[in-house]
Formats: sequence, C-alpha cells, structure tokens
Amino acid sequence: NTKICQQKPVEVKESSEKFCPVTVNPRHTRKAFKVMNELRSENLLCDVTIVAEDVEIAAHKVVLAACSPYFHAMFTGEMSESRAKRVRIKEVDGWTLKLLVDYVYTAEIKVTEENVQVLLPAASLLQLQDVRKTCCEFLESQLHPSNCLGIRAFADMHACTDLLSQANTFAEQHFSDIVTGEEFLNLGIEQVCSLIASDKLTVVSEEKVFEAVIAWVNHDKDVRQEHMAHLMEHVRLPLLSRDYLVQRVEEEALVKNSSACKDYLIEAMKYHLLPGDQRTLIKSARTRQRTPVSLPKLMVVVGGQAPKAIRSVECYDFKEEQWHQVAELPSRRCRSGLATVEAYNVKANEWFHVAPMNTRRSSVGVGVVGGMLYAVGGYDGASRQCLSTVECYNPSTNEWSYISEMGTRRSGAGVGVLNGLLYAVGGHDGPLVRKSVEVFDPSTNMWKQVADMNMCRRNAGVCAVDGMLYVVGGDDGSCNLASVEFYNPTTDKWILLPSCMSTGRSYAGVTVIDKPL
Repeated sequence: NTKICQQKPVEVKESSEKFCPVTVNPRHTRKAFKVMNELRSENLLCDVTIVAEDVEIAAHKVVLAACSPYFHAMFTGEMSESRAKRVRIKEVDGWTLKLLVDYVYTAEIKVTEENVQVLLPAASLLQLQDVRKTCCEFLESQLHPSNCLGIRAFADMHACTDLLSQANTFAEQHFSDIVTGEEFLNLGIEQVCSLIASDKLTVVSEEKVFEAVIAWVNHDKDVRQEHMAHLMEHVRLPLLSRDYLVQRVEEEALVKNSSACKDYLIEAMKYHLLPGDQRTLIKSARTRQRTPVSLPKLMVVVGGQAPKAIRSVECYDFKEEQWHQVAELPSRRCRSGLATVEAYNVKANEWFHVAPMNTRRSSVGVGVVGGMLYAVGGYDGASRQCLSTVECYNPSTNEWSYISEMGTRRSGAGVGVLNGLLYAVGGHDGPLVRKSVEVFDPSTNMWKQVADMNMCRRNAGVCAVDGMLYVVGGDDGSCNLASVEFYNPTTDKWILLPSCMSTGRSYAGVTVIDKPL
C-alpha cells in the first residue's frame, strides 16, 4: 500500500536534477524477517546448519551475519566455516543456541531466572548486545540481599560493568541484611575486604562491620583466622564507642590471638583518649566516617510546641506528597538542637565546650555554610530586645566574630542553607510576627531581601531539599501552623504544599534523612 512520489518532482536550486521525497515503510523490515523465519521453519533457501550438542538449526548465513558480528566474521572471512554447510558451536548448549537464533529472526526473547545465567554468556559469545543488555537489566531487577553478591560475582566474571556497579551499590546499601546470608559467609577474603573497605557502606554503627568480620572468620575458623589482621585493617575501630571496644572487641578471642589486631585496638583507644576537638586532626582510613550513597529522601518533623511541648513525629514523602505519622519520641521536646557553647563529636559520642558567643541569645537561628557556624538573631534577655546581629564561629580557631547585621530584628527566625547562602526566615520583633525573608552571601558579607512567605511565621523548622528551601509549621502569634511552603530561588517565589501536617507545631526540629528501600 506504500505510494511512491505522491508529489510532482521538485526543482532543486543547487542542481538541475529533480528528486522525489523518500518514503520509508516501517513495516518492511519486520515483514521481511517474518518471511525469512517462515522459510527457515520450512528449511527453504537455508544454506547452513548450526549444530550445538545434538541440536541442529537450519538458517541463512546472510541473516545470521547481519545480526551477529560473531557470525559475520565467521561467514565473510577466510575461516573454513565460511564455506561449510554445517557449523558446530561447542561453547553454547543446543537449547540456548536455538533461543538466540530464534531471536535473530524474530527480535523476541524471554529472559527468566532459569535461563539468564546461560543466555548472557551465550549472547556475549555471539555478540548479540541487545540480548546481553536485556539479561543484565533482568538481573538488576532481581537484586535482593540473598542474591546480590552472587549477581555481583556473575557480572564481574562476564565483564558486565553496569550490572557490577549496581550489584555493588546494592550490597553496600543492604550490608546489614547480606551479612546474615550464605553468600556473604562463602565469599573469598579479598571480596570481603573490598566490601568492608568501602566508604559507601550503609551501616547504623561500625559494630555491624566488626560482627560481620567475626561471623565470616568463625564460619571456617581453622582456615580463616589467619586473615584477621587483613580484615581488621578495614574495620573502623576508632568510630566505635569506648564501652564497645572494652567490653566486646578487647574480649574477642580472635582479636586477642592477633598482635596486629591488638595494635588496631590500641590505636582506637588512643584516639578516644584525645580531647574531642583534637580527634579531627588524626586522619586515616579507620577514622574516616562512611558516607553512604544518596537514597530517596523523607523530610522528618520532630517534636515541637502545640501549644505545649509534644512527642509527635511526622514525615513527608516527596514522591507521594503525603505526611505519615511515625513512632513518637520517648519524651516531649521543643526548642531542641540549638547548641551555642557546646559541640557534639559524632565519632566519640561526646559533648565538649567551645568558645561562648559575644552576645547572649535565646530563640536563635543556627546554620552552617562553608564549615562556619552562624548564629542568627535571637532574643537578648538582658536588654529585652530582639536581635538583628549575627555571629560566625570558626571551628579552626575556636572563635566567634560578628558579621553584617540583618536589615530586621528577628527572634525565633527559621534558618536554612541553600546553594551556599544563609536564609533567615520569618521570626518576630516583639508582638510583630514576620513573613519577610533575608539571605546572606558569605562571599560578600551582605544580606539582601527576597520574596516574602505566604504566611507570617516564627519558630518554624527549615531545611533544603532538591534545590528548594522548605519552611515547616511555626506559629503566627495566635496559633501553631500545620502548613508547609517552599522557596524556589530561581523564580523568587514561595509555594504552599498541597497537603498539611496533621498537627500544627512550632519549635519543631526538621531534617531530611535517607528513606529505607
């Protein structure tokens, strides 16, 4: 039904020649291959028989050569097979070869758990890249804590780089689950070391890594205990608590029996003897925090005041655009998390004193930009005034210094950091609750006004997600707010979220955490 040259010939300015528009029939190739497959099934015009095991497959050399570089080289080169009527392939079983020849003619193949492990290497041999890619995508879709290490080894064996990367990432993200399975216990020493050495390992505590090493060694203790020193080189003992080091690690027989392991333990204990502010000066692979890869995110709102301190915790799923209640806090909390004279060392699980600010502040907003801590506004009980002053703390020198003042006094301002800029959101000056917003650029030491929020807010939670600044709850001077709005710096506009929290709250702590898969 294809019509050729429906228009009159068109004059071409650059040439005296005339031409007709080219019409392409997208069904032509499919129809041609369908006919060739029918001819093959009736053994008509076939010029080669492919043999694997006891399976014989009649085919056309030109079709095989057109679709497979392997057959192209075989039938167009100087190999004896180029003239042969029968060609035997020893590296592939007959059933798998039949599937792949069928694919050459039909472009259809069904990949399953039962055939994928023979199909992928066979497709690699015949250089059928689309089939190979389909097999890799199927295996990626099947990744599970019980099989990811096996799939990783399979991908490595067959040089499937993308699948290997995906399986590796999956194993790192699900480390706590895979260490209880047979695949982990049956890994070789180098594979275990490679896994536990990764900075991207997702673990709640380094205890999980230590216990995994002990479990792996005890699975075949007589053979594996000689590897303890090599394994413990990658366990970040300084990140463990002193109690765990003394009560668990020091008492472990496998550690006691290795002088190298005892040296690693001594290193960790010395690390804990240092003052908290000096531990950051010691840098090694074992003192470096693990940094898991980013996962889908949730925004979590913790505690707050409604109108009294509350235990409620809610999270917002950005994909579903919905709020969900999660487990409550053990005790009521509000106005939490603003530390101005003490700092917390995550590695040591300890608090230590730092230099005091130059001005006494309550209801102060705090944010970090470029490794510097900013204390924004607040309320000075001595002068009974809301503050527009801002101070900056340098952890390297342990000193506070004043920076440019805001254009407006703000107590209870929400503070957030987005794209290297510090935002002061809302707050109040006496009874006046504000919806104005100011932004500070550390590179110029200047504040500037940006668009107002949709609602007046003080004591709101603030955090940045995917290039937007979210402001959560707060109060407007008369009641706690359940609404949430976000700021787009590109358009300089605030937009209210379509759904509200179930509870209006102020003084809430807000952060974004990785969502478990």
